[in-house]
Amino acid sequence: MKAFVMREIGRVGFMEKPVPQAGPGDAVVQTIRALICTSDSHTVQGGIGPRENLTLGHKAVGVVHAVASEVKDFRPGDRVLVGAITPEWGDRASQNGLPSQSGAPLVGFKFVNSKDGVFVDYFHVNEADANLAKIPDAISDEWRSTAQTCSRPASWGRRRGTSRLAEPWLSSPRARWD
Repeated sequence: MKAFVMREIGRVGFMEKPVPQAGPGDAVVQTIRALICTSDSHTVQGGIGPRENLTLGHKAVGVVHAVASEVKDFRPGDRVLVGAITPEWGDRASQNGLPSQSGAPLVGFKFVNSKDGVFVDYFHVNEADANLAKIPDAISDEWRSTAQTCSRPASWGRRRGTSRLAEPWLSSPRARWD
């Protein structure tokens, strides 16, 4: 599957990656819409340090593709919202009200920090029952995706097998495009 990645600091492009597998308690979600956040451009500029071939993006709406047997609240086909922070909820920091710090500073912010993000056809979500939210079908994908952020996002969509990234970000003078 195609993924939009940070190849190295200051350089982005597309590459092929395998569809992830759901581990115990986890889910795999098919991206329907994902939002570009200013932190994505900071990441490409080196804001979290060097990364190679890391899939970008951390805010998405999608459809559950697969779940592990331990997942109780979600099934394939459910339309979901996935937040930027997907912590390990049993961690002491999460239990003390600091979910973005679960495991270590900013490790609860897993997408793009410690694992691949959501600018891809399918992505992995740890602790699915705690880190996914069902979205009613009456709410459009556009409204679902804008519920993710208070900023003015650009959207990346998956429509009929094609992916489009937001034009303003692609024309950024700071990112080299492959």
